[in-house]
Amino acid sequence: MSNDRMKVMVWQADGRGSIVTVAHGPRGPEVTEEPASDPHVPGTAGIAVLDDAAGRLGSVTAPLGALFYAGPSTDVLFTEHVSRGRVDDRAPTQAAGRIVVDAQPLRVWRLLADVEQWPRIRADVGDVDGDGPATPGGRFGWSSGANRFHSRFGAVEPGRLLTWVTSAPGTRVAHVYRLEPEPGGRTRVSCQESLAGPLVAAVITSAVLQAGVDSWLAGLKALAEAA
Repeated sequence: MSNDRMKVMVWQADGRGSIVTVAHGPRGPEVTEEPASDPHVPGTAGIAVLDDAAGRLGSVTAPLGALFYAGPSTDVLFTEHVSRGRVDDRAPTQAAGRIVVDAQPLRVWRLLADVEQWPRIRADVGDVDGDGPATPGGRFGWSSGANRFHSRFGAVEPGRLLTWVTSAPGTRVAHVYRLEPEPGGRTRVSCQESLAGPLVAAVITSAVLQAGVDSWLAGLKALAEAA
């Protein structure tokens, strides 16, 4: 048993339960989720720590309520948040950023909406596949490090707004990108992201998510401004 592994069992009010494990692999945190074999009585919800030999859960600064916040389901996050152009403001891990790009809004938006371009935006993104051009509800998948992600576009407004929800084992992320024209044919890109899931606050802090947002915006700017 790894001394740097954390494992919790989470059960929802509808009686469904799952076991979430976070381990540190050679390419960063690795999160897995599997159904719990011991379902609970519908109407109750909770969480139980199964494995934390290194005591990491006792050393993090996040409040326990935030640390174990599971957030809404992927479907609710899609319909009630990203499709309406907003993130989960209760999520313990959040980040936001903005950048001005020397390119027209529609050009910047098209690069962001074309998931095949994502490896050119950030080098750690790869193995991208999708349903084609961005459409509301359109699904796509991608990888970063050892983790595989599944995403679905929410609001799709060319040149103005692009949102999507991402799910991975034990984790749900909301992404909201807004584009506004600036003088001289430039574009101001604003980004908000929220990330929730049991144990997430112990591994992926807001500072870590912020670094990812900043590098993503920088990569989008470099790609859009390339000749």
